[in-house]
Amino acid sequence: MSGLYTDWINMDISQMARINPWWKGSDSIQEDRDLRKREQSRVAWEPRLRFYFKFEEDALYTMRGPRQVGKTTLAKVLIRDLLQKGIQGKRIFYWTCELVNGPKELASILQGYLDYARASTNERLFIFLDEISSVKNWQDGIKHLTDTGMLDNCTTILTGSHSLDIRKASERLPGRRGKTDEVLDKVFLPMKFSEYIDVRNRKLRDVIRSLGLWRREEKQDVILQLASGKMPTEIQTLSMYSDELSKLFEDYLITGGIVPAIDAYLSQGSIPDSVYGNYISVMLGDAMRWKKKEVYMAQIIRRIIESMCSQVSWQSLCKTTDLGSHHTVAEYVDVLESSFIVSRIYRLDKNKGLPFFEKDKKIHFQDPFIFHALRGWAFSRPYYESSLEFLGEQQDYGKLVQSVVCNHLIRLAFNFSPRSDYEYMNKVTYWESNLGRELDFAVKLDGTFLPVEVKCQSDFKRGDFLGLHGFVKSGSSYSGIVITKDRLRLEKGLTFIPHYLFLSLI
Repeated sequence: MSGLYTDWINMDISQMARINPWWKGSDSIQEDRDLRKREQSRVAWEPRLRFYFKFEEDALYTMRGPRQVGKTTLAKVLIRDLLQKGIQGKRIFYWTCELVNGPKELASILQGYLDYARASTNERLFIFLDEISSVKNWQDGIKHLTDTGMLDNCTTILTGSHSLDIRKASERLPGRRGKTDEVLDKVFLPMKFSEYIDVRNRKLRDVIRSLGLWRREEKQDVILQLASGKMPTEIQTLSMYSDELSKLFEDYLITGGIVPAIDAYLSQGSIPDSVYGNYISVMLGDAMRWKKKEVYMAQIIRRIIESMCSQVSWQSLCKTTDLGSHHTVAEYVDVLESSFIVSRIYRLDKNKGLPFFEKDKKIHFQDPFIFHALRGWAFSRPYYESSLEFLGEQQDYGKLVQSVVCNHLIRLAFNFSPRSDYEYMNKVTYWESNLGRELDFAVKLDGTFLPVEVKCQSDFKRGDFLGLHGFVKSGSSYSGIVITKDRLRLEKGLTFIPHYLFLSLI
């Protein structure tokens, strides 16, 4: 190990201490720049993920999520929580890895800290490595330290902005992740609509909590009642606040769940170009790190937007672009998906209960703000103004709502079956009958499919639900939910519920 340490020997402990000021005194965490920004923000978001780490056990956690979502800030919050519990500052190590040059240097940095800490304590250590996905083959450095016992009696959290790198690399550490029964691979996504309600309207937050709808089990029970053609009393009560919920949802379609966008919208009444630009800048930086060209990225994003909510193939996405090959298109979409920008869902083979991966897929954007930022950039349009114009068109409005519903259904399926190897493509699909009648979403919940149709309108015509009825008649299904603009009722075996009510349950 001495060879690894040679690269790091010139950095003394005082340089580490500058990055970890709580070594000199736990109160210094209050001066952290990220935490100060959090305190000054008008968005008092408490991510629920904060409470799903076990710090009393040996564990190697990963926390992945999109850029600008607040992973660094959450790491600092977790550090502050530990300090407030009386953990000595020198037992906590934080490092940002964006400038770390390979696994050898990563291991050297960690050994430098571990040698320093173990000289004074044998108690548990807490290690936070931010943006670990910036280090190519980072798992080799972690594996070496684990195999040599250096990470015994340590709880380690690795954050990253690219799911493919974090997930695949962590899979290459079998038997080295700890023995905790907690889900080790955490996904930190922009706030859901239910969380958005929490931070925007205290009265509604209190109403929802009084109904018990802040608890996962209660929300799941209400959703299953809706899926079975019943109207829970909680929904009837919540519907009395439809005006407030509807207005919040309209705002959510502008700001999404990204804190800087919400903060700007609340303080300025709009979102400045700089907020969109910051996101585009880091997104392009990540794309170039994965050797993707900016001009090609813009072209594929335009094609995805043009085909939102429609069935597409890699070949059809390749049209009117310079990418040349459908294989190249697939690679670019993989990068967008792994960066938490888009989700792709496949057609369901109901006989097997699995997707047809060889058939056409649908591609949805994961967050409204991210969608508006990328659309403005790809089409060279003013960001905020063009987002309002887009939402002013009923058809476009409906497409974005459908993408939001898709993202929330993916989260819903995970909440029913939380596990590290969760694969949403096996849980959330679309369906098409032999007659070409289509269902927007088929969600697998505890072995039974929940059919969901999205209709952002108040009036319906004959034939609007042929796909939904056909799916239900084919068996192994709940009654079905129709997500509407403002209609709440039970009719002909279906549950009609406004989008803002349904999404508040997830």
